[in-house]
Amino acid sequence: MNIDTLKIELIDWITQLKDQYSIGKVLILKKKLSTKKREQNSKIFGSGKHLVEYIADDFNGPLDAFKKYQK
Repeated sequence: MNIDTLKIELIDWITQLKDQYSIGKVLILKKKLSTKKREQNSKIFGSGKHLVEYIADDFNGPLDAFKKYQK
């Protein structure tokens, strides 16, 4: 089956849905897929490459705020 045939089959199936619950589930799936697609398109590998200009020497050192949790 090609993609267009699958799309038509899904459209036919969706138009036959009668109950609100099933239609709501389809809408939730649509929103999830739309959000995922936007997130994937907005990330460009290597785009933040030169944003960090300086890291302090004690970057990985202990923080005073967490002293009470250290042994």
